[in-house]
Amino acid sequence: MVKAYILIKTESGKGDSVLKDLLKLSATEKAHKVFGPFDIVLEVTARDVEAVVDILLTRIRTIDGLADTQTLLVIDA
Repeated sequence: MVKAYILIKTESGKGDSVLKDLLKLSATEKAHKVFGPFDIVLEVTARDVEAVVDILLTRIRTIDGLADTQTLLVIDA
């Protein structure tokens, strides 16, 4: 299994609706609204790196109100 943290910027006023949609994803382990340069930190798990990319491109980046993402792949066990 591969774990990734996805840092998400949302459009103004869309944080709650984006978070709600992210929590519906089966790959979501945890999601938190945060202060700072990003609005949400999302923890996902998938079977491999290709699955993380697929989830990111087809399920996460298509969410209405999402403005930008940055993905951090976990490299420790």
